Amino acid sequence: MKMSVLARSTVGIAAGAAIGVATIVSATTASADMSIAKSPAYCVGSTYTATLPAADAETLHAQAPGFWEFTFFDYSFATQKNTYLTDVATYVAGQNVTIQWTPTDAGQHQVYAVASFNPYAYTPKTVSTGMIDVVQSAPTGTSCTPPAPSTGGTGSASSIPVIGGLLSSLSAQK
Repeated sequence: MKMSVLARSTVGIAAGAAIGVATIVSATTASADMSIAKSPAYCVGSTYTATLPAADAETLHAQAPGFWEFTFFDYSFATQKNTYLTDVATYVAGQNVTIQWTPTDAGQHQVYAVASFNPYAYTPKTVSTGMIDVVQSAPTGTSCTPPAPSTGGTGSASSIPVIGGLLSSLSAQK
């Protein structure tokens, strides 16, 4: 079946528009979500860093114009209570927002941020971590302490075949 030039053009325009809408929708919903520093075990009384990625912070800010500060909470499923983690953390465009979290009881927890002072206000959007299992003390053979962050560096240049020696000698001449 032959289609007229107008029909083919209309189909092409509609397909292009659909792709554009799909791109916009996926761009606004894509998110790394809030995370807690990786640890072998999460223990009562130990302190961990929670990070709200810049993209999520921007989403929260956009949904709550005028709020330049976020409130963070720890929801304990065992006690069914929200605990303030910070009174506020300031939003700075393009930057991650980090806070410290020290769980006070064992069980499942969820750390989340809202652009409001009300922990039950789910509008605008809240951003949270996944479920975090907190224990009273670390199981045998593990630790409550997150691994130390990487200090950078990529290793020895001399280990690169062929040009490694040259790179090492250039680096040593600085």
